[in-house]
Amino acid sequence: MKTLLKLGGCWLAFVVAFVGTGVLGRIFHLPPVHMPGNTPMSSQILAMLGAAALLVMGLYPLARGLRAGPALRALAIGGFFFIALGVNGVIETRFFTHFLDEGVASIELLYGLEAILIGATFGYFFGTTDQAAGLPRRTFLAWTGRGIAAWLAWPVIYLFFGACIAPIVVPYYSAGAAGMHIPPLQTIFELQLVRSVFFMGCSLPFIALWKGSRRSLWFALGLAHAMVVGIYGIAAATFLPAVLRITHGVEITCDSFAYAGLLVLLFSAPAASKAVVPAGSGDVPLHAL
Repeated sequence: MKTLLKLGGCWLAFVVAFVGTGVLGRIFHLPPVHMPGNTPMSSQILAMLGAAALLVMGLYPLARGLRAGPALRALAIGGFFFIALGVNGVIETRFFTHFLDEGVASIELLYGLEAILIGATFGYFFGTTDQAAGLPRRTFLAWTGRGIAAWLAWPVIYLFFGACIAPIVVPYYSAGAAGMHIPPLQTIFELQLVRSVFFMGCSLPFIALWKGSRRSLWFALGLAHAMVVGIYGIAAATFLPAVLRITHGVEITCDSFAYAGLLVLLFSAPAASKAVVPAGSGDVPLHAL
């Protein structure tokens, strides 16, 4: 029961951010986000509130597995939310649709408030205050190689799963459904190289602060990516054809778990090698090579 109440508090933080965005948007005369279609505003709001519930459930496993002080936990969750959605999600939306041609300031205000309030509530309610294990000790060359591998891997993962669903979704984009379009392949690849840096940067803190197994980290990080990057927005986008929402939901879930698994394999330490190496011992664990 306590957990449900805490999750309800995190959902309420979303509602406060949503209402606060509307108030501040009117005060500062920010152009609103105009979604395509003729869906009534009341239905859009209900869909967004339902999507927020999915978002909260998706972040819960990640938040509860963090080992750090409340402020650091809040920073990790809030930073992940804003970078994954407020930066990477907006970049993707801007290149593939016309949804945000005029409403970028409003949506960034919404995501910024959500990041602050959701991060604060998750950081306060979930996780432990034990000392974080930190990232494993590795040589500079090892970290560089793993970083480059992760940076180049995301565009490959993205394009692979995108190609899998292309026969289903491309006809809708070609027809301009809901103002969507597909940029040139070179633009898509370059765009994913940029997004890869942000995804990696906002995910590494969880590897350093995680208190459970690598498998549980993979599940929690993959679920968080899937919910924040895709399912949250797809669930709220009632104006899109159902086949697009379902297909993209499956695609984003698959590439999120594939990418999260790769990050865990590249950057986390096996449980047996997490023991602290005495300073000045000169010993470097085998996994650091």
